[in-house]
Amino acid sequence: MREAGPSGWAFEEFGQARLADPRWRRRLVGMAERAARRPAGRVTETFARSDERQGAYGLLESAAVGADEVGTAMFEACARRSAGETFVFCAIDGTSLNLTDRERSKGFGPVGSRAEGGRGLKVMNAMVLSAEGVPLGLSSQRYWTRVDRRRALHRDALRPEEKETRHWLDAMKQTREVMAKHAPSTRCWFQLDREGDAWPMLKEAGVGEHWFTIRACRKRRVLLPDGAKAYLWPLLSHQPVKTAYALEVRAARYRKARSANMVVRACKVTLDVRDKRTSERSQIEVNVVQAIEDGTTPVGEKPIQWTLLTNRPIEIIKDITDVIEGYSMRWRIEELHRTWKSGACSVEDNQLRSASAAIKWATILIGVAARIERIKQLSREQPERPATDEFSPAEIKAAALLYFGKAGKAKVSAAATPTIADVTLWIAYLGGYTGKTSNDDPPGSITLSRGLESVRAAAQAIEALGSD
Repeated sequence: MREAGPSGWAFEEFGQARLADPRWRRRLVGMAERAARRPAGRVTETFARSDERQGAYGLLESAAVGADEVGTAMFEACARRSAGETFVFCAIDGTSLNLTDRERSKGFGPVGSRAEGGRGLKVMNAMVLSAEGVPLGLSSQRYWTRVDRRRALHRDALRPEEKETRHWLDAMKQTREVMAKHAPSTRCWFQLDREGDAWPMLKEAGVGEHWFTIRACRKRRVLLPDGAKAYLWPLLSHQPVKTAYALEVRAARYRKARSANMVVRACKVTLDVRDKRTSERSQIEVNVVQAIEDGTTPVGEKPIQWTLLTNRPIEIIKDITDVIEGYSMRWRIEELHRTWKSGACSVEDNQLRSASAAIKWATILIGVAARIERIKQLSREQPERPATDEFSPAEIKAAALLYFGKAGKAKVSAAATPTIADVTLWIAYLGGYTGKTSNDDPPGSITLSRGLESVRAAAQAIEALGSD
């Protein structure tokens, strides 16, 4: 069993990196541990001592340490954690890193609107979660830069490997390969948003007996059993309602809070898809699950609707609701991106001088972000787990003493081992969490990261003093 806390996590995550010189591997593990203790976008904010900063810059700028080796170590650690699972959710999504490059000398490309002149990196991430929704890590990460000039051909005239579609396909392929090596009995259930609704994804996502769920966004044509042709949405509207459920909707811009009445329809269809470049048609059999709001939509709003394409069997009602529940796990990768970019890790603040260095540092930081998300979800999904599974004894003691004062000693005595939910809540309160009742939202990543910063500083002092 690995040691808990930042040091144990860092060794598990990067300790098996395939680097020619073991000194680089030790330095990588040390950097990850320090980043877990004090995450920040700028290297100077994470490493307080000048020798540590120089060592970090040395690794990030060294050609002897490739970004691929750093990423591969993280992917393989994720797969090893997945080995005991019958299946895992794999949420895939892309994002941009907007990075400083005033002189356009770092090897970045345009991001966002070309008119705004943003520079940085594009990235596709694959986040693996247990069946309970607990993050297990990253199984793939693909960086690329867009070219400054606009492409000459329309996207419909390009092959899949010439489009950004290839990064979705590569993320699934890399995930399948790392799982086959380290978790061969674990099935992946890929979860893709509407950007994944493209014929290459529909053909490739289920390779190797893996499952997929893709949110539909196109007016898909289907072939009926008698050979006639129809369109997916009208066809679904004539299907019988399989089940219904209430969805609690929070207030947001252009959306009123309410309890939405969601009705669910499902059927099996044969999609008639076309490659616009070659006009070649293919037939793909999928199951379709649609959850659509009925009777509770406020005036002026559109009904909430998910139409999900999947190869997961839907023989009974529970199968259908499992597809909907599984797709809801896709939001976890958006939470990961927030923690990575604007939350605890602030990855876009880095001032590194090359794309290669920025990618290596961003890879370490997304591992840290995934650990924060894991702690958050474990406290919700498995609250009775002992805190020692994820926190070091010094971190647990520091959290108790900072929150309770002297009375905290009783909370971490040999006769009283706190749960992960207990310690996570103490840390959240230290970070500004104000929840006081069972109706309040559970602690989020921002308050946890703030609290962890205080706890880790105190834990380092406890370790340095050799206190029990």
